[in-house]
Amino acid sequence: MYRFLFLMSLSFCFIFGAIQPLHVELNTYRNISFLTKKYQLNSSADISFYLPAQSNLENINIQTINCKKDSLTLFSAQSYKSKTQKGLELKITALNNKITNLQMQNNLLKTLSLKEKSLQKAQDTLKFFSKNYKKNLQHISNLTNELKKAQRELKNIQSQTTKKYKRLKAHFTCRDKGKVTITYPQYNFKVSSFYEIKAHTKQKNLDFVKKIKIIQKSGENYKNIDIISHSNSYNQRVQPSPFYPKYLNIYKSKRVLYTKSTNALSSDKAMLEPIARMEYRQNLTTSAFIIKGINLPNNQEKIITLENKRYNISLQDDIDGYSSNLAYLRASFRSDKYYLNSRAYIYLNNNQIGSINLKRIKKDEKVNIYFGENQNIKVKKTLLKRYNESEFFGNKQINTQVWQYKITNQNRTIQKINLMERIPISQNEDIKVIPLFDTKKAKISKKGKVVWSFNLAPNETKTIKFGYRTTKPKE
Repeated sequence: MYRFLFLMSLSFCFIFGAIQPLHVELNTYRNISFLTKKYQLNSSADISFYLPAQSNLENINIQTINCKKDSLTLFSAQSYKSKTQKGLELKITALNNKITNLQMQNNLLKTLSLKEKSLQKAQDTLKFFSKNYKKNLQHISNLTNELKKAQRELKNIQSQTTKKYKRLKAHFTCRDKGKVTITYPQYNFKVSSFYEIKAHTKQKNLDFVKKIKIIQKSGENYKNIDIISHSNSYNQRVQPSPFYPKYLNIYKSKRVLYTKSTNALSSDKAMLEPIARMEYRQNLTTSAFIIKGINLPNNQEKIITLENKRYNISLQDDIDGYSSNLAYLRASFRSDKYYLNSRAYIYLNNNQIGSINLKRIKKDEKVNIYFGENQNIKVKKTLLKRYNESEFFGNKQINTQVWQYKITNQNRTIQKINLMERIPISQNEDIKVIPLFDTKKAKISKKGKVVWSFNLAPNETKTIKFGYRTTKPKE
């Protein structure tokens, strides 16, 4: 058995190799991730490690300094066993052997004879049996609990780890302080970005927090690695579409070709700075966050905060009278940077109220974000008139509709209110629309959006009438 364990340990060392990378770096794009491993070699050496099953030699990039690549082999896909999985299998085998050994000891203890001529010897034998038998039972119980825990961990790894892998083996001949850098796509990393937007009504400010969530199922535990989170997609469109003349009926458009992106940011200095910290870099077309000294355990979720910007905001309540007749709290601010579209979780005074799909935000753009219903703004909409009539001697049909709004502020502070309504827009000169409200007190857009803006003191109620009359030819 011990010879078997010794051979297994040798196999374990051979597969994973004694040479470990000096530094590991993960580059995450919006659509893919790349893992970079950097080695320092002083003589001839073999480097060997696992790769995702989708890997091929064409997408593995190797760079050397003072080293020569003698051979490079990518073995075909095989069943995957990580270091952790192999260690658990060895542990389970050892625990089973210990439990079996203790059970054999107890079976042997049961064979002891108590038929002694001397009462003292019989008592000593019974005492020896009782002490050792109970001790072994307790030891077996502890080992069984440890065994069940290891079996659960192994089952969890087997169900969630990649089932197939390829193994890369490369041989290098290096001079003093030779360097080897290997980069390859890592399909077993799932990286997603999201925002947390937290408004504080009393301070009238807003925290715009950018985060990334990483789940890696490579089967390995990565320690003290650097993560570079890029703002762009890899292999994105990098040039305008070709211009072709347009010919009627005889021209068939050509497909647009895509080329590899070449604007990835370099972070060679990361090898010299092992202390965990974060940087922000921006070049002409993209930007990236560099997070240093991160641990990524296998099959665990890691959430990393990239940035937290605070903005001063103005607060208003928008009432959609054309739909739900509810007041929605809106925070407005001007962004000083560019934000990509992503999922955003909304908080109001530290209480999460929902999530939205945030659209792209440009630099210096005015941003409006809603934080749910303001239930302290009461809105009552009453229909005062609705009737149809026809001209007695003419050929026109007249429709009249009039409503009344009563809006009450039950907050303890003054609230700025925007009541929004909708008036029909005529696209035919035979159809006339006549407003039945004071148009000087409201703004009317070309799309028919009518807005009244006003302030309401605590417990104040404001009444607004809104209506219109349409005339059109009889059908």
